[in-house]
Amino acid sequence: MGSPMSRRRLFGLGSLGAMAAAMGGCTFLMTRSVKAVDAAPPPPPPPPVSVRVSRGIRLHMIQTGWVAVKREHRAFNGPPALRLPAIMASRNWTEWMPITAFVIEHPEGLIVVDTGETARIADPGYTACDSMTGTFYNRNLQFVVTPEDEIAPQMIRLGLSPGQVRQVVMTHLHSDHMGGMSSFPNARVFVSDAARQGHAGALMCRLPSGVAYAPVTYAERNVGVFANTMALTADGTVYLVPTPGHARGHQSVLIVDEGKSLCLVGDAAFSLDQIQSGEIGGIVENHADAVRSVGILKRQFDAFGTIMLPTHDPGNASRLGGA
Repeated sequence: MGSPMSRRRLFGLGSLGAMAAAMGGCTFLMTRSVKAVDAAPPPPPPPPVSVRVSRGIRLHMIQTGWVAVKREHRAFNGPPALRLPAIMASRNWTEWMPITAFVIEHPEGLIVVDTGETARIADPGYTACDSMTGTFYNRNLQFVVTPEDEIAPQMIRLGLSPGQVRQVVMTHLHSDHMGGMSSFPNARVFVSDAARQGHAGALMCRLPSGVAYAPVTYAERNVGVFANTMALTADGTVYLVPTPGHARGHQSVLIVDEGKSLCLVGDAAFSLDQIQSGEIGGIVENHADAVRSVGILKRQFDAFGTIMLPTHDPGNASRLGGA
């Protein structure tokens, strides 16, 4: 994981690393002291939000802790080539943002979409799959997660058995999405081929052993405005849709039933506001792909009124209240 190729992946195949050096050197930017999060320590996460999407589908939104990032991580309006140096050099933090995972109760079985964060993130060595990835996480992200916040104990408190989960969808392999993967030993795990090859910030060394990976194969099948989709259920109500940009192989989940639609966005956007405005997150691996993905999410929202649920958007609960 410490090879030159892994470092190039983290810094956008080399060009961003060169730009960082021009701004004063990667070593300086990665090791300079930074302020802690300005906000007070966050409260315990709120209880899960559970809604009936349709007669056959129930959705549970589970917050597995809190994360704060550099403001330029969430949004950066400068030249794309400067986004990573801007994040590393910044002393400005966002407020605490939720880390969300979802469980879909479907007649065909339980489907988990992202697995949230683990309390092990408090160990500085947990993210050190290679030195550059570990340093980036430790200097530019802050987490508050307890063992009780993790997805498995929260599911059990809801009366849902992690052992009965039949499918797990990973939007991508950043730590705050994959922390609970080992909780679902009997599930088939859907990770795109591009993501499984490793992408910027992916914690490949933390992938649990013995995972039953399922192939992700998109077909030319229109669902909403998405031209390429993969059905996860035989009844055609839950689909994988490609939304790359934030990370290679990033994917989202679209639920469509009884005239309603919801999209579990992952990190294709950090908020509904970004989808509506077209603002692109600062931490994107491919800017052009991110622009296309945010654009198609906006078209889906405009055309169908789809309820958009990004992983870190505190407005999700209020939107689900009207589902």
